[in-house]
Parts: sequence; C-alpha cells; structure tokens
Amino acid sequence: MTLALVIVDLDGTLVDSFDDIRDGMAVALAAIGVAPSDALLALSRRGVSLESYYQHALARDPEAPEERARFAAFVNAYVDHYQRHQKNARVYDGVFDTLDEIRSRWPRLRLAVGTNKRTDLARELAADIGLARYFDLIQGSEEVAKKPDPALLHLIARRLETPIEHALMVGDTGADVLAAQRAGCGAVAVTYGGWPRAEIETLRPDRLIDDFAELVDIVAGTSVSARG
Repeated sequence: MTLALVIVDLDGTLVDSFDDIRDGMAVALAAIGVAPSDALLALSRRGVSLESYYQHALARDPEAPEERARFAAFVNAYVDHYQRHQKNARVYDGVFDTLDEIRSRWPRLRLAVGTNKRTDLARELAADIGLARYFDLIQGSEEVAKKPDPALLHLIARRLETPIEHALMVGDTGADVLAAQRAGCGAVAVTYGGWPRAEIETLRPDRLIDDFAELVDIVAGTSVSARG
C-alpha cells in the first residue's frame, strides 16, 4: 500500500490507563445504583464505549427516552472522576522513541489518534503525558458512531485530507481491527493491550506486533506517499 496516514488508538495502544478507567467506571456504576462487579469492571480493558458499558450493566438502551437522565448521570460521574483522578496512566515502553523516529524519518506522514474516548478527555490525557505534540489530530468519537463502526476513521481521513485507503489503523482491541477492515484501510493489532494475542488474531489483522517499536518497520516497508 501507499501510506499517507497512521491512526493510532489511545488506551491500550499508546497508554496504559486501564486502572484509571476501571476506577472511573466503578464510580459511574455506583452513581446509578449498580454494584461494580468484577465482570463489569473487566470491561474496562475491552475498549467498550460508555454506551455499551451502560447496556452491559443494565440491559437497557441508553438512548431510550426513559434512560437518558440515568445515562447522563452515569457519564457525568465517570467524566468527573476521570478528569480529577487521572494518576496511574503511563505511556507504554518504546512509544516515545518510536514516534520520534517516525516523525524524523517521515516528517510529512500524517499521524492521528482515533479513540472511542471523548475528544476533550483524549486531548487532555495526551497533553498531560507528553504525546500531543506528535499528532496532527486527536479525535474522539462523540460526533460519529464509535469503533468498530468505521465512521471515526473516515472522519479523521477527511479532516486530514487523506484517502482512507492510504491509512493504517493501529489498536489493541477488536473494535480497532474491525473498524479498519470496514473502512478499507490497513489494520495493525498490538498484543500488549486490552485483548490478548490469541483473541485478537482471530480477527485476522494485517499485522500483529508485540512491541510498539515494530511500527517503524511496518512504515518503512511501505511506500510513504508523503515522504519528506
């Protein structure tokens, strides 16, 4: 493929923030009167949206008129706690060095974060841990359907004026792989995030990597259309 854009997931791919997500979900569940069971809290590693989390917890549609107030309370409790108590997130080993090398070798290659998080939360986290400077765009999914729907990837490609077929999606869950496949772009799955290798490889991503640093070789093995 001719590569012009690399889209990278945030939680579980660039950053290990699972403890903070889990803590926020425990508070959000308690706020709507649901016991934060181990089974529910385990979803924190699955890359599910707040809407999906609510559906798992209550077996109810958060968009139903009778559920909107309760769902809003759930979201507000999560966001409030997450913003005030982000303290455990850490950038995975090799991420900074890898991004430095990619930016140095291919300065015109577009880089974006594509996450099911809200954009404001994603940008705040990326800025706090020193990642924001590497990316042309940090985009959440509040404007579009969430991964595994491909809408977020298409939105990023449009905003960066890049054909989606010249893009690569890097992520740690089935949502990332399926979104890439449905969008018609390349799919790279990391094995150190929320989904174990044995599970994510069943979705047949184009590449599986055990270390983020392997992304350099993947980019180097393509024809980069925006090579500087």
